[in-house]
Amino acid sequence: MDKIVFYYGPKFDFLKLLPSDQHITTISELAIYSDKKMREHIFKIQSKRSEMPDKPEERLAIPCLVAFSEQYAAISDSAVQAFMSFIDQYDVETLYLQNPPEHIAAQFVNMHLPITTVKYEYRTISKDILRTVNRTYSDTIVGQSEVLHKLLLSLYPLSRPGRNKPVVLLFYGPTGVGKSETAQYLSSVVGQKLLRRQFSMFHSGEFASYLFGGRHTQSCLAKDLMERESSIILFDEFDKPNPVYHSAFYQLFDEGVYEDRNYRADVENAVIICTSNYSSAQEAKEKLGAPLFARFDAVIKFDKLSGESVSVILRKKCAEMIDALTEEERGLIDAEALYQELRPQMDVLENGRDINRFVRDAISERLLAAVLD
Repeated sequence: MDKIVFYYGPKFDFLKLLPSDQHITTISELAIYSDKKMREHIFKIQSKRSEMPDKPEERLAIPCLVAFSEQYAAISDSAVQAFMSFIDQYDVETLYLQNPPEHIAAQFVNMHLPITTVKYEYRTISKDILRTVNRTYSDTIVGQSEVLHKLLLSLYPLSRPGRNKPVVLLFYGPTGVGKSETAQYLSSVVGQKLLRRQFSMFHSGEFASYLFGGRHTQSCLAKDLMERESSIILFDEFDKPNPVYHSAFYQLFDEGVYEDRNYRADVENAVIICTSNYSSAQEAKEKLGAPLFARFDAVIKFDKLSGESVSVILRKKCAEMIDALTEEERGLIDAEALYQELRPQMDVLENGRDINRFVRDAISERLLAAVLD
C-alpha cells in the first residue's frame, strides 16, 4: 500500500479527507465481493465440472479502499481479527480507515507500516465563548440565574492553555427546568452538534454491552464518542442506570479517555454534562457513591421555576410555536393574545415540559376549531 490513513472523528469531516481523483471502494462493498467469490469457489469445488486445474485469478486492484465507522459491522469477526490478511488478498493502493477498532489498528502498528493519523479538531471553550455565555445564557435558559456564575466558573479552566482533561458537571433539580437545555445551549454557542445519550432508555443487559463493548457489530459508547461532532457531551438522566455501571466512567472523567473491548475514545478538553433529578447534592453523593461524586468538577443545582419565570417562558413559547405554523395558520392566532388568554391558568404549570404541552394543546384546539367551524 502506498498510503494508510487513520482518521478519528465524525463522518462529515472524514468525507472531506477522501481523494476526489480516485475510484473509492468501501469495506462493505469489498466484504460483499469477497463473500460472492467465496461462494463461487465453493460451488466450483462441489460441482467438479472441470478436471482441468483452474487458472489463478488476477488479484483485484483497488485504487482507494475506505472504511466508514458503521461499516466494520459488515465484516465478520474473523475478518476483523485478521484484517491485514483480509485486505492483503487485493492490490490496495491507498487505505482510509475512520475510527478503526483497536483490533484492526494494532495489526498495522505491529507490522510497523507507515501510518498517517488525522484527528478532528473539536472546538473547545474559549474566553470569547465564556463572554457569550455570560451575555446570553439568561435570555435562553429562564429562571436559573444562580446557575450562570457556577457554570462560568467550572468552564473557565478549559479556556486556559495546558488543560487536557474534560470538565465534568453534574446538574440536579426538578425535571423540565433547563438542565438538558443548558447542554444544548452550550453546544449551539460552541457551534457544533451536541452528542446526547439518554441513559434511561437502556435496559440493564443492553446497557452493559453499550458501556463495556460487546460484538463489534453492536453500538457502544466508545464508538459514539469517537464519532461525535461536538466537544459538548450530554449524558441525560445519568441517575437512572444501576450504580453497578458507575465504574465505567472513572477513567473518562479523570483522564478524558474511554476504552472498551473494541474502541478507545479520546475526549480531552470536552464538557461532559450529566443530568439528574436528585433533590440535593447530598442525595446525589449518597446515590452515586463518593468515588464517582468526587470526580465531578462541579455539582450545580437547578431551581424550581418561579411564577415570574413560568410567565416569561409561557410568553416565549406562545411566540415560538405560532411562528413555526404555516402562514395561513398564523393568520388565525395572535401570539400575544394567546399568552394573555393562557396566563391566568399558568398556576398549574411547573416546568418547561408542562408549558410546551399546555401551549401546544391550546394552539391545536384553536386551529381545530377553525377547521371544524
